[in-house]
Amino acid sequence: MEIIFKLAGIGLITSIVNQILKYCGKEEIASITTLAGLVISLLMVIGLVQDLFDTVKNLFVF
Repeated sequence: MEIIFKLAGIGLITSIVNQILKYCGKEEIASITTLAGLVISLLMVIGLVQDLFDTVKNLFVF
């Protein structure tokens, strides 16, 4: 359940920084921060999927 809050927090912070940078006229940097937020979120999810596959693999080992 805490991973949902972490992902929501990353999304919220990313969107706020994105809006501030767009308001200041830094559209290129805003795009980079959005991409960075996406990469951080995906790395968190990839770690969870890896743990899931390890658990399933250990479940079916005889």
